[in-house]
Amino acid sequence: MKMPLVLLLALATALSAADKPQPDQKGLNFERLKAADANKDGLLTAEELGETLWKRISPYDADANGKLDAAELAALAAPKGNDKKNERPGGANSSFTVDEQRANNGQTLRYSLFVPPNATEPLPLVLCLHGAGGNTAAANLLASPASQKKYPCVVLAPACDGRSTRWVESSFRGKEKQRSVTPELMEILDKVVQETKADPKRVYVTGQSMGGVGTWGLIASYPDRFAAAVPICGIWEPADAPKMAKVPIWAFHGAKDPTVPVEGSRRMIAAVMAAGGEPKYTEFPDVGHGSWDSAYSTDGLWEWVFKQHR
Repeated sequence: MKMPLVLLLALATALSAADKPQPDQKGLNFERLKAADANKDGLLTAEELGETLWKRISPYDADANGKLDAAELAALAAPKGNDKKNERPGGANSSFTVDEQRANNGQTLRYSLFVPPNATEPLPLVLCLHGAGGNTAAANLLASPASQKKYPCVVLAPACDGRSTRWVESSFRGKEKQRSVTPELMEILDKVVQETKADPKRVYVTGQSMGGVGTWGLIASYPDRFAAAVPICGIWEPADAPKMAKVPIWAFHGAKDPTVPVEGSRRMIAAVMAAGGEPKYTEFPDVGHGSWDSAYSTDGLWEWVFKQHR
């Protein structure tokens, strides 16, 4: 079946709606996507799209066959519009359920949740914090069939609006005036761990951009809750490094990041090391702000994460 023009256009729109700027999407446009379906069979493959773009959309390859068919493309291209209530928190795909919880402070937080079917033992849980654009690359990647086959886990992707609220209290770029959703976030985490019977000793946190800031902030405030942390292009106060020195950390950043200065990660890694920690750090020399695709596809990352225990 030939891919309809409207679907290609929606695909282009969906791909360009993630956190910006994204160097990996430079040059992405309607004509490029239209031409990508070389044999006009209505499928998009890794060979047709190229490695960089395929990494971006491969989490929607639900059956892990290396092709996006009409149904998978429709899930990817589903229009979100301006109604936040109709969006899946964290940009999660249709394999996630969506729920919300009213916390003790009276605030409500929505979240997407993926629970592997037929789990027979407590599984690790990964908390994925999105960036200001509302999407997290980690959630869909971890819920994909290929990833679940190697690393079965519960995936939690909550949402905050990135304008009036942030994941954690932070002074970065004057964000101290935005309300932190940490209280309701931690209540949801407790609820999900209990209801899914996830392993409380294998709870991990990762996030990109605003979520990278959130990742640093959470392990500063709750170092005993997380077995490992993977902050992507984040920043935090080096003075808090002693609080998180015992948490296994693997941080990532693009050296040419114009949005969150790479010095933020460099200083944090140096401070954690000085505090007695043994963090890992990967810096991509030719990458700007959109470093999460490169980070989450780094060889050995997920094997390292899922080996960590509290």
